[in-house]
Amino acid sequence: MIEVRSDYWDLIQQDKQIVFVHTPFCATCQLAERMLTIMEESYREQNYYRLNASFFPVFMEKNKITSVPALLLVKNGVVEDKLYAFESVVKLHEVLNNWK
Repeated sequence: MIEVRSDYWDLIQQDKQIVFVHTPFCATCQLAERMLTIMEESYREQNYYRLNASFFPVFMEKNKITSVPALLLVKNGVVEDKLYAFESVVKLHEVLNNWK
C-alpha cells in the first residue's frame, strides 16, 4: 500500500482509488490491513493507499468518516462509498468486485 502524504494527495484526486483509513495503534486496523494485503495480491492492477486519519482531520470531517478502520472508494477526489466492517477477506473481495 502507498502511504498517503501531502505529496501523494494529488494521486487520490484522480480516477478511481481505494483508500484504507487507519490509525497506527488501532488493533482492528492492523487486522483489516492484513486482510487488505491479501486483496492487494489479487488485484495488482489497483493501487491501494493508506491514510493515517490522525494526519488528515479535515479530510475525515469533510467526508464524514466516523471510525477506523475504513475502506473508501474515491473517484476524482470524491468519496463515493465507504466500508467500516472488515468481516472477512471474502467480504472484501465482494466489495472490491462491486467497486470495479
